[in-house]
Amino acid sequence: MFRNDPMWKYKIMNFIIGGAIAVIVSTLLVLGLKIFIPAPEYPSYARDYGSCATGDQACYERQQREYQDRQEEYAKLSKTYGGKIFIAANVAGIIVLLLGILCFALGLGTNIGVGIILSGAFGIIYGYALGWAGADDAVKFGVGVVVALILIGGGVAVNRMHAKAAASVSMPGSDQIKV
Repeated sequence: MFRNDPMWKYKIMNFIIGGAIAVIVSTLLVLGLKIFIPAPEYPSYARDYGSCATGDQACYERQQREYQDRQEEYAKLSKTYGGKIFIAANVAGIIVLLLGILCFALGLGTNIGVGIILSGAFGIIYGYALGWAGADDAVKFGVGVVVALILIGGGVAVNRMHAKAAASVSMPGSDQIKV
């Protein structure tokens, strides 16, 4: 496969660089979201299980109510967090995705464009995975439509760039790819 292609080393290197860009930008995206939208902390509970005297039903009931109240508060905070992280991760993912398409369109390199596009897609998937329970169905649908339109539009743009580049290569007297 690679024997007849003198550029095989560069193809492998571009693949590795694109993958590294995808991993690093995706990690930065997640870390940025964690900084600006911190997850609620799981409630801590007293470890003193034997604090109630044997048969002290009022004490046990009080501990149980306290536990349930903390759990309910945590569930509310988690739902709010889910809605926020859904919106923020999807907005960040869409922006990164568009930047990747722009990098590709500007001819900055397939490895750079694809790496950034993959990071944007990861941000969107991360938003859906982490914020699914906290986001309203209408919001999920709306964001999904926007993402689908951007991906389809980006795919059309990349296909047109590819067709234009292929046409300029096949023209007689052309020794360069023009994008």
